[in-house]
Amino acid sequence: MELEKQYIKCSKFQDTEAVIKKAEDKIKETKSIQEKQYYAQDILLEAKALMLCSNYNSNTEDCLNCRLILFRYIQEYKRLAEDVIKNFW
Repeated sequence: MELEKQYIKCSKFQDTEAVIKKAEDKIKETKSIQEKQYYAQDILLEAKALMLCSNYNSNTEDCLNCRLILFRYIQEYKRLAEDVIKNFW
């Protein structure tokens, strides 16, 4: 997923984004439906965990941008996970 080239000054976001980027690379590399599903689920779990961030502040631009990006990840990879499940069964 190509996102805006924004810099969010949050170590939690940066750590999560790094994990998500690795999982995205794995999805692109693998042909296995099961592996694609595994990595899509991993992205969803990472994004959802960051959505529960205890440091969230709706008055900061970084937090608002973080949520926007996470919603996009969740939408895209929820769809991928559902498609993989449909095709698998």
